[in-house]
Amino acid sequence: MSQDLSIENHKSGLERDYEKRRVNSFELGKKAIDTLLAEGKEVTLHNVSKKTKELDEQGKGIHFNTIRNHEELYAYYKEKSKSYKKKQKELEKHLPYRENEKNTFHEFEQLKTDRNLKNVYKQYMRLTKTELATRLIEAEQYIAEGNLEYLEKLFETYEG
Repeated sequence: MSQDLSIENHKSGLERDYEKRRVNSFELGKKAIDTLLAEGKEVTLHNVSKKTKELDEQGKGIHFNTIRNHEELYAYYKEKSKSYKKKQKELEKHLPYRENEKNTFHEFEQLKTDRNLKNVYKQYMRLTKTELATRLIEAEQYIAEGNLEYLEKLFETYEG
């Protein structure tokens, strides 16, 4: 019974220590963000992390993953960071491969040989690696099916 009580006390001590660190991380991170803004520097996770090391009395600072994992601090960072907002706008513009109605080039039968290859290149450069891999697999499947049809027709002509 007394062992359970000591475990409870130990747990609550750890929770107090954790909460103290969370509050300290928030205050230090907020101070670093405000300092960066006052200095006219860009507010990025890396810059905030570096600035916290300068501002921290112990010189430890906080890691950029701590900023991401701390809900309040990350919300403050997102509110103040122009680079974060810029990245979010870019991601909003980028539609998933399957939903992209503007650049529908999924149907290989509809592709024309006289199309503008610079525009095609730009379309491919906007895709993510996953979307490019999907596109490549679709192209390979189309080619494999076309080869199979060609071989079947060729076989039929030689039989006849």
